Amino acid sequence: MMNANVGRRARFIPATPTGWLFCLMLTFWAAIRPAAAQDDATVLGVVKNAIDGQPLQGANVEVIGTPFGSSTNSRGEFRLSRLPAGEIRLRVSFIGFAPDERILQVMAGDTALVQFELWPQPLLFDEVVVTASREPEKVQNAVVSVSTLPAEAALRRSTLRLDAVLETVPGVNVIGENVNIRNSTGYTRGLGSRVLVLLDGVPVLISDLGNMNWDIIPVTDIERVEVVKGPASALYGSFALGGVINIITRHPEKDARMRVRFIAGVYDRPYYPQWRWTDRTLNFNRTDVSYSRKIGNWGFRVTLGRHESTGDRENRHFQRWNATAKLIWTPDERSEWVAFVSYARDRRGEFVESRFDHPYRVPPEQLPFRLRIDAWAVYMHYRRQINPWLEAVGRVSYVRQLTGNQYNVPGDFKPAQGPGANFQLNARLDSSVTYSLGVEYHYDFAEQRHFGRHFSYTVSPYVQQKWQLGERLRITAGLRFDHYYLLPTARVQTQFANLDSVINPLYMGKEEQHINPQLGFSYQFSPATVIHAALGRGIRIPALGERFLQFKIPIEFRPNAKIRTERSLSYELGLRQRMGRWLNFQITGFVSYYKDLIEPVYVADVTQFYATLVNIPESRIAGVELASSWRLWRNRLQLEANATWTEPVILRTARIENTSVVFRRGQLLSYRPRLIAFISPSLQVGAFQFSADYSYASKLTRDQVQLYKDDPRVPKKQLDVRVTYTRGPLMLQFLVRNVLQYHYTQLERNMNEVRNFSIGVLWQH
Repeated sequence: MMNANVGRRARFIPATPTGWLFCLMLTFWAAIRPAAAQDDATVLGVVKNAIDGQPLQGANVEVIGTPFGSSTNSRGEFRLSRLPAGEIRLRVSFIGFAPDERILQVMAGDTALVQFELWPQPLLFDEVVVTASREPEKVQNAVVSVSTLPAEAALRRSTLRLDAVLETVPGVNVIGENVNIRNSTGYTRGLGSRVLVLLDGVPVLISDLGNMNWDIIPVTDIERVEVVKGPASALYGSFALGGVINIITRHPEKDARMRVRFIAGVYDRPYYPQWRWTDRTLNFNRTDVSYSRKIGNWGFRVTLGRHESTGDRENRHFQRWNATAKLIWTPDERSEWVAFVSYARDRRGEFVESRFDHPYRVPPEQLPFRLRIDAWAVYMHYRRQINPWLEAVGRVSYVRQLTGNQYNVPGDFKPAQGPGANFQLNARLDSSVTYSLGVEYHYDFAEQRHFGRHFSYTVSPYVQQKWQLGERLRITAGLRFDHYYLLPTARVQTQFANLDSVINPLYMGKEEQHINPQLGFSYQFSPATVIHAALGRGIRIPALGERFLQFKIPIEFRPNAKIRTERSLSYELGLRQRMGRWLNFQITGFVSYYKDLIEPVYVADVTQFYATLVNIPESRIAGVELASSWRLWRNRLQLEANATWTEPVILRTARIENTSVVFRRGQLLSYRPRLIAFISPSLQVGAFQFSADYSYASKLTRDQVQLYKDDPRVPKKQLDVRVTYTRGPLMLQFLVRNVLQYHYTQLERNMNEVRNFSIGVLWQH
């Protein structure tokens, strides 16, 4: 038998998820061993403004797919040394300008010269993104729908938190604390987002409730935000059912750079005198200070911020602190270590719902409601270029949040904790084939008085391959296997406020395996016209809090440990069109079929009234998304506009066991406006910019709300205007939000923010 196998290739197939993890770790360890030394090449270059020829200081220069990079000096010059010989892809970007990219052939021991001329204002499809395929690629060539939000767009809107500016992205709307992509989430009252949020590619959703703490990263730390629309479980697994939001943070600048941002404002009185609830001047303010620089092979960036508000209504006051630090070490031109830590502290009142007779006051029993949150996000990232065609990437991460004193309930609260790791190899076999192979591990631990003590872990090997067939056709295929295990728990006795002492039932554990494929292509008819299409499966495994959460304030919420994993099958077809340097346009049609969608419901029987989570057997969300970007009059006049129409409908009539809840075929899914739209014109006159944002969301029907169905409802119509003055390192701004003092609700008895006025100052040197 031994001799019969001589000359055959040995095969080893891991039998368990742990085996997969072990094999990938061995592969990663072997890959990161230092490669044999080889002769190096050097690139010298200069970056200028294409209009007036002036040098651009601080432009970012990177060799795509490698850790090599630099930035330009005061003369617009840069130098890249110790580069591997062969073909390299060089990219230059600068805020306010369209990025440019070149392919160079560099010879061992030689020095190549190159000059870049950047045109003012970034064009929609020239952006390079990494989230859509886990490696850099142009938006124009992506096989899935992806949009970018540059930091400049958020800063010029004096955005206090990142979620407040995400509605400028096509297909995105925000309802309460839930960010929706193409109506995938609706509103889940703080539980289980269907949009996976990443911080530099690291998952940062909280382990117990599966939601996002938007205070964890200040706007001043953001380089850009990438939004992938549609299921991305083939690459990112659970929670990417509706899409992915990847927050890319800034790298340290080569020269010392300090940035100070201050915003202060006051709230106007409500439109109707009978709605006024105080004679005080209600106000808010935010201050962020950051400093960064590079010293030799080391670079660092630190930020400290404070955000405070009286709120525009009872129990909306808060005081928040946040701090971040980023450290980068490049021991050589082929390696890079990145360490990042972020801390957020929140002390606030809880506005759950208003009184029936007053939209800005809370019922007396809710006045004591307070919330304390302390959150951490930490990761360490390592990247090594093994040789010109192979790269190894690894990271470890840890997300922790302690939520205490919920709804004025005293007692012991323990933090939710989520350590994780990821190992990945990126390879370019030739000019037409690239692939990524990796494994991701995530562990969730949560213990709270509201749902006991629970543990789960997920092991997920994945692979993605791209083929460039000629100059026009690109095909991408991905596959991910998720092995999920919810550990058994012992009986735990827990005392709940306003609820008798209960025995948390013995939970025997749960094990699941899911395979999620994705296939897509893009075809470039011309340099200005691209069509793209994709199909893929998605999953979302319920968060720990969704299965076991129970409380009785302000109403009773009952756990449902039997809820099943959500699954989806999605298709999309789109067109991207560029018309010179003055117009970009895209249109995308999409449809997603869901099984076992998890939704909150209220059961109102004769003898009981409570809330719980249930599965909707079958549903569908289909729609059309349009987006355009105009640049006229030498970029002095600009217009951003987008609109998304969806049909979020239940496909099968079903009655939830032991309740009065019935889901009817043809009924619309809750909290999902069928039409959302956004338009933003701006005019540049010398150092002044005059701009406005108008956002719209259609009125929810009676069946699309869970409570107070007979309350009046109107569409969302909000207009914000601002005037910005920029001179050198200083930017001044005056902003009015909700200029028309228009009142609407998207959540029952939660009125939108009243009109407010603010001034902002941004100084960087």
